[in-house]
Amino acid sequence: MTGENCSGGSRHSGQRLLYEACIPALILTLLVNRYGVPINNNSTALCWVAYMLALTPFVLRLARRNDNGTQPKAYRPGADDGAVWGSLLVPISVFATSIGSAQLYPAMVLSLSMSATFTAYHQWSQLRQSARYVELSCFIWISWLACTITIGYAGKSAFGDTCGAARSIAMLLAASIMQHAWRSEILRSLPRSFTIGEAAVFAQGLTLVMADFVLLMSHRLQNGARDFAYWESHMHVLCLEAIVLGLWVSATMLARVMATGVLGKRARRGILGLAALGSVFGGFGVLVLALVSFTSHINPIRWILVTALGSPAHIAVLVYWVALLGVAGCVYALGHGDVSESTKLMLHIKRKSYHVLAALMFVPGLMYARPLLYMGFAVAVAGFVVVECMRALDLGPCSASINAFMRRFIDYRDAGPVVTAHFYLLLGCALPVWLGGDSVASLAGVLALGVADTAASLVGMRLGRVRWPGTTKTVEGTVGFCASLLAAIGTVLWLKGDVGIGWRWYAAVSVVVGVLEALTEQNDNLVVPLCMFALLRALA
Repeated sequence: MTGENCSGGSRHSGQRLLYEACIPALILTLLVNRYGVPINNNSTALCWVAYMLALTPFVLRLARRNDNGTQPKAYRPGADDGAVWGSLLVPISVFATSIGSAQLYPAMVLSLSMSATFTAYHQWSQLRQSARYVELSCFIWISWLACTITIGYAGKSAFGDTCGAARSIAMLLAASIMQHAWRSEILRSLPRSFTIGEAAVFAQGLTLVMADFVLLMSHRLQNGARDFAYWESHMHVLCLEAIVLGLWVSATMLARVMATGVLGKRARRGILGLAALGSVFGGFGVLVLALVSFTSHINPIRWILVTALGSPAHIAVLVYWVALLGVAGCVYALGHGDVSESTKLMLHIKRKSYHVLAALMFVPGLMYARPLLYMGFAVAVAGFVVVECMRALDLGPCSASINAFMRRFIDYRDAGPVVTAHFYLLLGCALPVWLGGDSVASLAGVLALGVADTAASLVGMRLGRVRWPGTTKTVEGTVGFCASLLAAIGTVLWLKGDVGIGWRWYAAVSVVVGVLEALTEQNDNLVVPLCMFALLRALA
């Protein structure tokens, strides 16, 4: 009986992974078919796609094996390894963003190379106990080398007219090594917090941010700050990338310093702990401001103040946000209680109330004050990182209270030393806005997480009977997801007075995204918004 159950579970898991893997393949096909390949040589993308298709069955077989409980202890439990998304999610997102923008060719070339490198290394790492280790290793690395050379040769003009093929390939190799090092660091320092696919997505994203920041600095060194219009138009990107890199370096340095035991437990929870936190983040904050000012010759503080307060619409949105947060705080204070004694439904309602709050905050911000929302997300991410460092490292007098509050809302995915739920929610809403696009595409995260995911959770818990194969999600919950997402898109279009791409396409997008939300074991707050964003960009 047990063997039958295991066999059935493995079969259903394999079916789920196969259906899930079809979704990024569908999105990639739509992007290529509708807009062509956004780099100078189609053979690059054809080589990369063929390489991915050749290794996809291997990826799925390994994912099924990990799903049966043999994944390394460094990975987040209760999920497959996510290798498919680690290979495809970043290239798909960059591909969708690069439509009509030649400035993003370097990002596309780098994302293709990092994707191929991640896939090759991940498959090779699983072969060490194989009887055909040598033959399969040669096949994997020769395929990777051919793919990297092709991408480097075809994409050499992406890094400047004077960049030859050898230099282009060297830059791709450097980026691949950097993303591998960062992925390993993420899995080592934050065990059980990410699957390898999720860690790969974050590592590739950080590498792209670093590469683009270096290109901006290179433009500054080559051309100076004379082109004021250029820096004025790129100021929001420069500030965002500087903040992201500063936060990563600050948090990593602070964690390593605290790991040395330089402060005892009592000192950490006192003023010294708070001073250590403030000195590290404050110091890097000053460095970031100085670097942005040097690069652009624009005062970043003044620019941020003008962005926030430069128009009546921005001031009105700021007042609205403050009022909404005040109301939410009062509601929480009035309904404060011991969550451990609440029903499972009430816990879900309290968790999903933050999704609804995100939708109420961010939809007006995007429609009436997009530059403000763009930078507001960056400030919110910075605040979340500082608070999480305070909680996880037990720094300052408020660390215990923050930990008690955060622990009320964790779920099975928060198995590691950091609480990731609020980061995923914020990034899921922010990434489509940062990547750009029309109002509906930019609102992909807000609508999918703030509206549809909340509806799916409540409908599934109250009415769910039929479950998807290999998952705990219900078909009824997915129907609620699709219907609420379509209604939310219709509301946004009605407020804009627009018809968009047509109801049939929006319904198809809602169904595809709803099925993905039901099937994926990766964090849906990351995967679903980016896939919805790419679909809407492909069909726009």
